[in-house]
Amino acid sequence: NPFELLRQLPTMIAAALSVIIVLFFSSEIWDVASTVELGQLIIFSLIALGGATMVLYRAFAFAAILTRRKRIAESIVVTTASALLSLLATMVVLYGVFFAVTYASTVIIFPRRLMSTWPTVDPAVRVIDHIKLSMFVAAVGLLAGSLGGRADSTQLVRYVLFLDEET
Repeated sequence: NPFELLRQLPTMIAAALSVIIVLFFSSEIWDVASTVELGQLIIFSLIALGGATMVLYRAFAFAAILTRRKRIAESIVVTTASALLSLLATMVVLYGVFFAVTYASTVIIFPRRLMSTWPTVDPAVRVIDHIKLSMFVAAVGLLAGSLGGRADSTQLVRYVLFLDEET
């Protein structure tokens, strides 16, 4: 459950939100959003999702255990795949939350006049500019948050990933 796993990562979310707030109020990021291509941001977002997933996977030390014959057991492969998929699903949900928060902040909070004069390249007043800004900020926040997520408890994350609540 990605939502349950997110509840166990408060340090990651706090680290990501602090970076998002700083980025959102810097004019250089608005320049990036108004000039970068949408395809580039999609690729960057996918790389951020994969990178954040791998950083958390490595941080929580889900290491493979070899059998007596020095082979990786099938149960370890299944466990690894399920852990990676669960972490990836959690990162996708978190990316969506960061995107939504940034987009809502852009539309609701940020002054429209400042959007047109702050960026040095082009005014960032179009909806596509807001979407690109939200994608970029969400991706960078996700990467920064994954580094902060290393401080979260591995036991809590393992409990969410591997224990069934019905047992």
